[in-house]
Amino acid sequence: MKTHKTVVVISIDALHPDSIKMAKPENILRVMEKGISTLDGTSVAPPKTLINHTAMALGKMPEESGYTVNAWKPGMPKAEGESIFSLAKKSGLKTFYVYSKELLGFLATEDVDEQYFAGMDSLSEGDRIVDETKEDYFLFLHISGLEFTGMEHGWLSDEYITKFQEIDAGLAGVIKTIMEKTDTTLVITSDHSGHEKIHGSDHPEDFKMPLIVYSDMADFSEYNNKSYKTVELKSLLSKII
Repeated sequence: MKTHKTVVVISIDALHPDSIKMAKPENILRVMEKGISTLDGTSVAPPKTLINHTAMALGKMPEESGYTVNAWKPGMPKAEGESIFSLAKKSGLKTFYVYSKELLGFLATEDVDEQYFAGMDSLSEGDRIVDETKEDYFLFLHISGLEFTGMEHGWLSDEYITKFQEIDAGLAGVIKTIMEKTDTTLVITSDHSGHEKIHGSDHPEDFKMPLIVYSDMADFSEYNNKSYKTVELKSLLSKII
């Protein structure tokens, strides 16, 4: 049965690609089996949350866009220029943005139809949007938690792996709903990683991140097992929006 066009990007903040092999996340592995993936992704420098999400949204390196500071508060200017949200809106998609860190409000521009600063409730907010929306739409869903666990217990620690497994379990409904539809694309990725209890440094581990794509709308095999940068997300999405 044909359904409404759905494009969903899930950014799991601070997800180290090695944790996928270690945690064996049931739901994310199902996306990988049905789609394409690479564990050879890298962040732009520096490997920090806002800088890399801005690179994702604008499709520009920090030195090109001028957005090089990992800080933002409500009332400050927001991102300017064509973004993944403006592309989606021009394509006739309703745009949703759910984020769990206040500084990511920097990307909540007028091209976002509905925005939600959901904190640690971003998973449930994403579930609601996917369940209730009955029109063509684009959703960017940011999920936090791993970064805090990494800073407290260490990246790839037992606690970090357990937290990732909890996030995967929380994504079960979203993934199931999207993959049972037609005219869908689902992207699962991250902004950066970390090492020991550190992130945001110039250590090579801090730059690592995965890319996973399932789609019945376009062929993304060119990304399978290849190198990938966060800044390439906009180009990737331009194939379908």
